[in-house]
Amino acid sequence: MNPGQLKDRLTFYEVIFDNGEEQLVERCKLWGQVKFKKNKFTDQQPEKSYQIIIRANKAIKPLMKALCQGKWYDIMAVDEGEPGYFILDCTLGYVHSLNDRCTVSRLQEVELASGETIHQPVVLMEQIPCELVKIDSGDTRQTDTTHNIRLLYKIHMETHRNIKIGDKIEVNHRGQTFRFTVKECFKYHTFQEVMAEIEGEA
Repeated sequence: MNPGQLKDRLTFYEVIFDNGEEQLVERCKLWGQVKFKKNKFTDQQPEKSYQIIIRANKAIKPLMKALCQGKWYDIMAVDEGEPGYFILDCTLGYVHSLNDRCTVSRLQEVELASGETIHQPVVLMEQIPCELVKIDSGDTRQTDTTHNIRLLYKIHMETHRNIKIGDKIEVNHRGQTFRFTVKECFKYHTFQEVMAEIEGEA
């Protein structure tokens, strides 16, 4: 293979679990060639398959992630290609278009100058790519004088963002700002789904 064809700049990450939380650790940057392979169907859902060709490098292993031009790829297998080259079989890492941005805050103990300890929101992450999705209203709570509807949303984001129940998330979606409290979160292989209840809209 002509090395001049390796024109895609890739950053490779290893997934590390520390105390149950997923962390991405950058391992190396390499030149390669990203090629679309085929669509395959898993449980009736289309799944795009890709190949990445790189020079042989012992640091690259299955289950790592590669980032190229804003797209994430999950490395499923590492095979030898032409002499001196590896062929990486990959799937698209995050299947959603993460065009929104969010800020994540969490209540933490903060010590004041007076020595008093209080709990207040502390920003953990800013400008995180995400996708805000409105879903059906949740439980309806009705009394003799009030009729309250819980407005629930889904927020899709990358799996290495470690979100906890009770976190506050502020999402900028198409010029509007929405504020949420996290009620539930679940990590799939290709993305994370956060169930959140809206607090207000600005």
